[in-house]
Amino acid sequence: MGVLTIHLLAAEVATHVAEAGGAPAAPGSEDPSTSVWLLVVITLFGSSVLAGLITSVLGNLRAAATARREGYANAVRSLISRGEYPYRVRRRVSDDPAVLTALVERGHDLQEQLAACRTWVASEHGDLGDMFEQALAAVDATVKQATGDAWNQPPITAASGMNLNGWGPGDQWPHVAKLERAITYRFGWRRLLPRRLWRLQP
Repeated sequence: MGVLTIHLLAAEVATHVAEAGGAPAAPGSEDPSTSVWLLVVITLFGSSVLAGLITSVLGNLRAAATARREGYANAVRSLISRGEYPYRVRRRVSDDPAVLTALVERGHDLQEQLAACRTWVASEHGDLGDMFEQALAAVDATVKQATGDAWNQPPITAASGMNLNGWGPGDQWPHVAKLERAITYRFGWRRLLPRRLWRLQP
């Protein structure tokens, strides 16, 4: 029952009471308070329905925001894992089949996660989908080469070897940070802003 319907019913009851000079609204009733109680019941029922509707809408909005937050957190986490993967390969302690298999499986899992994240982000927001693709391409520009080099390097057998002395694909944080700043525009009042008003530079 909508608010407008409640007001119309309440007005109809009030008009009926006024025209009847306080006569009962229900046929066969001699109690003039019947119409008043009917008005009270209608108002209370409408208020509870309206309150339930508002609660339901707010709950759905919170659930949607939570799902959106988890989706973007997973996307950022996958990008970070992509940037870290060459270091895991380079710091392997042996070339035993079990060690190599674990690294290869992690690489496959990461590929699957990235594919899922690309699809989810693109479907959630087109502009952010494009930005995710740009960030991934920027990360891969150095990560792929570093990963290949890491596989060609011998395993590390001493603790001192874990210090890579600058080896690696470099700092990937600027690419991730730009995407994170864009993600903030998918929450709160910033969701109302068009893409051209996003301020992504620090």
